Amino acid sequence: MPDQDMVLIDTSTPRGLRADHFARHGWEHGRLRVPAEGTDWKRFASAWDELVPDAYLGGERCRRNRRFGRVLAHRDGTLEPLRGTEFFQSKEINRTFGDQLRVFEPLTDTVLADRLFPRILRETLGLVNEVAGRQDWELGIHFIRVLADAGQGSEPAPEGRHSDGHSYVAIHLIDRHRCVGGRNQVFRNGEPDACHTVTMTEPLETLILSDTTMQHDVSEIRPDGTAGSAWRDTMIVDFNTVPDPAGVPGRTHGSLR
Repeated sequence: MPDQDMVLIDTSTPRGLRADHFARHGWEHGRLRVPAEGTDWKRFASAWDELVPDAYLGGERCRRNRRFGRVLAHRDGTLEPLRGTEFFQSKEINRTFGDQLRVFEPLTDTVLADRLFPRILRETLGLVNEVAGRQDWELGIHFIRVLADAGQGSEPAPEGRHSDGHSYVAIHLIDRHRCVGGRNQVFRNGEPDACHTVTMTEPLETLILSDTTMQHDVSEIRPDGTAGSAWRDTMIVDFNTVPDPAGVPGRTHGSLR
């Protein structure tokens, strides 16, 4: 096991993501090497305006819109979109939403055709493959907008401190609008104190974790006091190992360009 990290509340400008730090500590925070400005970025980020309410929230203290997609990332670099948007976690993994099959609205065809979408996936894959070795992965891709209105907070993760039941998880910030809060914390399994704390503020600022050795949490968001609703947009990518690509359900044999 690596030496314990000092707890750090990170307010610095995020640097690039480093595989050596990720391999040593089980987490890494930095910025993805993809441009997040100009018309291409505005077009891609506008997909979060097309998300739909999460039908599974019930009475939880959260307002959340989302869509979900799956991609088979072949070891040769091919990104194959998959049919089906079923998502399941056990109660052991997710005490709030576990033991139910959730079926989310799919990512739109516009997103799948957007050239920034596969670029973000490939940059994230590159970092994971440097640490884990090049292999086939099934990616679960969550587009999420957490909303908060005046006088009311909203919990991005109502389940609290948790792991998600995957091999790796990457959390990419897309946008923050008139909100405060949304502070991410990273914990080693079985340890009470966070080893890293950061409030991500820049587009494509990223927190990536080994989901088998780390847990994470994120605080509620609240409006910053200006008029109108507040929101926090993220793109979360789950990495799941694939023993045999032929056995992955929903194969399309297509490729993202």
